[in-house]
Amino acid sequence: MNKLLRLILWAFLCFPGIAYVCASSGMTVLAEGSDKAADQDEPGYLAGSPEDVAAVILHTNDAHVAFEDNIGYDGLALYKEELEEQYDHVLLIDAGDAIQGGPIGAISKGAELIKMMNRLGYDLAVPGNHEFDYGLEELNDRAGELDCGYTCANFCVTGGETVFQPWRILGVGDVKIGFIGVVAPDTFTKTSIKDILNEAGEPMYDFLADETGERLAEALQKYIDEVREAGADDVILVSHLGNNGSITAQFRCDAIAEKLSGLDMIIDAHSHEIYNRTVKDRTGKEIPIAQAGTRMQAIGQLTVYKDGHLEERLVEEVPEPENIRPERVTRGGKERYVDPEMKEYMDAIVASYADVMERKIGSLAYDLIVREEDGYDISRVEENGLCDLVADAFRSISDTQTAFLNAGSVRNNLEAGDITYNNILNILPYSSDMVIAKVTGQMILDALEFGVAILPDISARFPQVSGITFHVNSGIPSSVKVDDRNQFVSVEGKRRVSDVKIGEEALDPEKTYTLTANSFLMTGGDGYTMFKDAEILRTTMLPDNEVVIKYIEENLGGVIPDLYKDISGTRIIFDAE
Repeated sequence: MNKLLRLILWAFLCFPGIAYVCASSGMTVLAEGSDKAADQDEPGYLAGSPEDVAAVILHTNDAHVAFEDNIGYDGLALYKEELEEQYDHVLLIDAGDAIQGGPIGAISKGAELIKMMNRLGYDLAVPGNHEFDYGLEELNDRAGELDCGYTCANFCVTGGETVFQPWRILGVGDVKIGFIGVVAPDTFTKTSIKDILNEAGEPMYDFLADETGERLAEALQKYIDEVREAGADDVILVSHLGNNGSITAQFRCDAIAEKLSGLDMIIDAHSHEIYNRTVKDRTGKEIPIAQAGTRMQAIGQLTVYKDGHLEERLVEEVPEPENIRPERVTRGGKERYVDPEMKEYMDAIVASYADVMERKIGSLAYDLIVREEDGYDISRVEENGLCDLVADAFRSISDTQTAFLNAGSVRNNLEAGDITYNNILNILPYSSDMVIAKVTGQMILDALEFGVAILPDISARFPQVSGITFHVNSGIPSSVKVDDRNQFVSVEGKRRVSDVKIGEEALDPEKTYTLTANSFLMTGGDGYTMFKDAEILRTTMLPDNEVVIKYIEENLGGVIPDLYKDISGTRIIFDAE
């Protein structure tokens, strides 16, 4: 199936019930059946007639350090400024994963992004799972630096007290709007947990995870009721939960929404989707829900009318403003309008990191792709050349028999041409510590089985390896058992994985092997608990991206060979179902 056809099919499957309508100068998405579409098309107005509008709420999600991607923060600044020219109350909300996912985020531990969010005037922000990547001390610092702080109802100290404010009410004229924040309950397995556990290995914090989603739903319902009692006219859930197949089923936003009542709108995030539709709550009421993609693909726009009704649209191109002089830039083959002052501010930040970022470390004669043009991440379902390169770097730099890599660690493509420090930080933005350990063959068997358990669905935990070859038959029903945090417990039936070899020899479950992996995985990240009893030999002084840079420069002589160009079935062999 060609990419275009697959994209079309994927769009129809993932985004049912969406109607596309041209408004102003850009393509917008209006919820099907909206009775106010005519207002949106009225010349000169971006969100309906000002006398009818109580507030316009702009929302972003999963920006992942998108300085110069798609609309960009400078495009957002321009659009917000124009709205403020027309409407008395314009709010800006972020649904998480803003400060991690790019080199400047990694180097500054998110601090540069917090400065930008303050400059843009964010009124409310929810921490996404990747806000935890730099550790709790850094998260606490970022929360203190963020003018609006973080809002989150389910990041709790063990025992129940929330770390951040669970909800807020923002007044816009005579209207009070309540916001409740929520982060993915399996954040425990989606980020580094080294400072979430105490010395005894017990969690000091709780994300309200369980096997049914009931704990989270009960807490959210409690806060919905509190916000109503505090006088909110509208209640909006700002959700870093997500909805696609990569999300744990009981924690998907739709599944949680169906257990709640009293919401007027859900702003969603986490699964990097673009949609604007409805979901039924516990009473059968249709609740609008929207998500604006990733890396500033779109800006969500919720209009709160004085008569009480809400209207959501997704702005995928910022129109040319009427009363503000914009700057024109070209991104992704499109001409875009941006705010000159914000662009200048962003350019200065980028320039301050230029010497570090642009240092050449090698060259590549072909593209190494993990994510295709339609956003489909092939590294999360099959062996991948770029992941093989990274895994080989891990193994070589530590001289171990094996290396293990969760596919979600590799975030971007590596394109042909000169390879810079910036390129490697883009593909490995987490700067995870590297761990060298002694593990049993049984641990490796369980890790491989766990890694392929949800195939054919994509998964960040899909195993990419070095020094290991194995066969997979995804036609065999998975017998992997997990706990309420989606962490590995056991394999209780027939295995999908077979014919595992370490080098040229068959794996022996009773034998021990040396293994290199990042600290995220070795401490249970993505649910890989089978390594918790491994004997840690040492931790490298270099983070994962520096390890890959050193491998390219010293082991490969600065030139990535054709070895990684066509890798299909060299390490991971799929058997006929």
